[in-house]
Amino acid sequence: MPHTNRKKNPQNANSKPRIVHTKRQQIEDGDGWTHVVDTPRRSALTKKEGRLHAGDFEKNGVSYINQTLEETRKDFEYYTKQWETMEACEALKDKLVEVEGRRKADNVVVLGLGSLQNARREGRRASYTQLAALRTAVATLGGNPGCIFQDPQFTDLDREFLTSLGYTVVEDPEAFGKITESSLVYAIHCYADVYKTVSDAPRPAILIGTDVANFGKFNLSETTDIVAKSLEEMVQDCDEIDFPQVRHDFSDTKIYWRKVSEAAKP
Repeated sequence: MPHTNRKKNPQNANSKPRIVHTKRQQIEDGDGWTHVVDTPRRSALTKKEGRLHAGDFEKNGVSYINQTLEETRKDFEYYTKQWETMEACEALKDKLVEVEGRRKADNVVVLGLGSLQNARREGRRASYTQLAALRTAVATLGGNPGCIFQDPQFTDLDREFLTSLGYTVVEDPEAFGKITESSLVYAIHCYADVYKTVSDAPRPAILIGTDVANFGKFNLSETTDIVAKSLEEMVQDCDEIDFPQVRHDFSDTKIYWRKVSEAAKP
């Protein structure tokens, strides 16, 4: 069953999907369920969103706020504490115990986290929460995998902050080349072409991202149909579980992990 808002909005089943603006564009279907599928690039939304979410400065059509490294750290601590008190945090740990027993990740590739300086407060909150959840996932899975981050919207401050946490930040499209059959790819609510590129890379051991079924369900662009077929093939030999839902932060998010063949088992 799809994830939903707290209250469904009755709507004509034959009406067109309605756009719900959160960190990234979301779709509310005719029955009132909210889904994240494909989203147009920022350039298509900048003119409208810029008026609603004015920031301190703009870069490549995206608005940002001025913030110091210390302010960023404090915000991350705040949202991390919020995340750790949620039922979803404990639920994620429980779910990943199954993954931990099946497949190890030698590295983690994080795509499309979003800027922590985004002018939209909801966007920043979602990014901080998703980063906190990532740290929970990595700690639960065990080992010491290196984490590689990539997002064209990252600012110098984003890079400085993530680097201070011990992570590596690379420029687009370098991270795709870091994906191996032993990778965990963490790509929450990314654009369709991002998932398409992931599907072209070696198939990762674990993929945490948008429910593959959504791309075939809501064909919003020519790209999504291609993505749907590619991703279906990529996860066809994977087990899957739902990622615990928190507001829209992880709506329609799945955890796919590749099954270990009998021949490969010790």
